[in-house]
Amino acid sequence: MNINKKVAVITGAASGIGFALSKACLTEGMNVVMADIAKEKLDASAKLLRDTSTLEVISMVCDVSNFSEVMKLASLAYSHFNQVDLLINNAGISGNIAPLWEQSVEDIHHVIDVNLYGVINGIKAFIPLMFKQKNSAHIVNMASIYGLCSGSQMAPYAMSKHAIVAMSESLYFDFIRLKKSIDISVVCPSFANTQLMTNSKNSNPNKLHSLITNLMERSRSVEDLADYIMAEIEKKTFYILPDKEVKAYCEARTDAIVHQSAPHQHSLEKIISTLSKRANGE
Repeated sequence: MNINKKVAVITGAASGIGFALSKACLTEGMNVVMADIAKEKLDASAKLLRDTSTLEVISMVCDVSNFSEVMKLASLAYSHFNQVDLLINNAGISGNIAPLWEQSVEDIHHVIDVNLYGVINGIKAFIPLMFKQKNSAHIVNMASIYGLCSGSQMAPYAMSKHAIVAMSESLYFDFIRLKKSIDISVVCPSFANTQLMTNSKNSNPNKLHSLITNLMERSRSVEDLADYIMAEIEKKTFYILPDKEVKAYCEARTDAIVHQSAPHQHSLEKIISTLSKRANGE
């Protein structure tokens, strides 16, 4: 065992941003615990990192929407390393791309269960143990640009990501009030080249879903995004906004709220609207 090394636990670590963050943590000299629901992909990704690093990489299949499984993840991390310095609640899905009224209650629940309760479960499983350890810790919750603004056909996803931002802010004030040595950050990236859409297992995939998937494949690399996130974690930044347009969207949305005007139609919403028309043959 690599002793006296920091330990990072990352959910949704088999691919995309989670895998890139796992690699980045190893580069920073940390032992890594990788968790994901996709067993074969997780096994392959963990093996790849083990083969290329002298640090420890352990992995566990974990459905973050299941609290008992997240508790087992926390138990594994602490029984093996006796500490967790960095918890990255990254696992998430997009869900169906459609108006809310066209989505089934089951599909909406699934998005909320994975995206929101996945983070809640991580908080509830790890924080009591972090309070007991001697060293400080840092929690990173993965939200989205849709945690700071909204858009058509993305209601369940945006709802879940808005809630993650609100939860993270609440936890920040709780840690300050209780004088706990835990820092917290919330990440709100724009599109990146991830498997978010593919991993969502949409019950009703359509042409729009495919068009957005293709758009994401041409977006910012996850390695670049992970490096940015790690640099901001080092600075203990609370709101981690990797993309400049996110700040512009926030400013325009806030202006609309203050002036009580209609919601701001940001450029990402314009892109989704254009792709929707293309998918419908308009």
